Amino acid sequence: MRQLAVTLAVIVLGSNGFAQTGTGSITGLITYADALVAGATVQAKQQSTGRIFSTTSAKSGAYTLNGLPEGTYDIQVPAIGISTGRFMRQNVAVERATATRLDIALPRQNQGVIGDDNAYLALHNKYANITGPAPRLPNGRPDLSGVWNRALDQNPAPPSLQPWAADELKARQANAFRDAPVSFCLPDPTPTAPFLQRIVQTPTMIVALFEEEPHYRQVFVDGRAHPADADPTWMGHSVGHWEEDTLVVDTVGFNDKSWVVFGVNLPHTEMLHMIERYRRIDRGHLAVDIKLEDAGAFTQPFERHSIWELAPGEEILESICTENNKFPEYAGIK
Repeated sequence: MRQLAVTLAVIVLGSNGFAQTGTGSITGLITYADALVAGATVQAKQQSTGRIFSTTSAKSGAYTLNGLPEGTYDIQVPAIGISTGRFMRQNVAVERATATRLDIALPRQNQGVIGDDNAYLALHNKYANITGPAPRLPNGRPDLSGVWNRALDQNPAPPSLQPWAADELKARQANAFRDAPVSFCLPDPTPTAPFLQRIVQTPTMIVALFEEEPHYRQVFVDGRAHPADADPTWMGHSVGHWEEDTLVVDTVGFNDKSWVVFGVNLPHTEMLHMIERYRRIDRGHLAVDIKLEDAGAFTQPFERHSIWELAPGEEILESICTENNKFPEYAGIK
């Protein structure tokens, strides 16, 4: 009897403690085209304070946001792939000690084109269960090699542009970005589009292979500096060094012909300077942080942060852009 009384007391105290916190939860399933979606970010923004709570969906597509103070929330799923996702539901009420049910069906977008989100999500779900520690090379460095499913920043901050650059961006938007260099099979120097990329790592050079033009990029990690008089190029000149377990890549020497995509097709000058940081979180994930500086176009630097996912069963395919003119109206072809 005494043991039973102690047990009951613990239950009551635990229940009262939960109630006193005034917290509840939101739970549900995330689906896309009737398929369950793993690894999707779900954010709950409390309307009264602006505080954001976040979680990710499990392999089963289930998610739970615990510890939400009683109140009203706006629920968001940021874009997955290029544009699929962007789910928003406002005025979701959370009551104390109550689980609010909210199933999320992601809208179908960006289908039947290059970078089809169906393909991205298929890989996203296929490899969502990769676990284990980050591998290392015999020299002790983290091993970044493998095929990676790149991703976008799910909470991108807007860039801060100088007046001429802001006007140029508005003009590009008004033209539906029809004159983008990628429409003419020209490169985008920023590794942000959600496509596959293979990293080949050696002691003196790291090579990135990808399906977009120009199909490769090389980063020198042999201690060399940037050339003093490098001719401006589409991809610039990249050198790298290690800061503990993080690879830091510094790139300069860009021409001003590309559009820095980052989802917004930004103008830039030859002063563009890109700093990337790559850190292998575990066997299946690579944290990628990118910072862009350009005193000729931006009023201040801006950043993008994403998590790439390992896709060990995939290969980089041959992609010849000039043989793939699916959108002649955008490329000025009659």
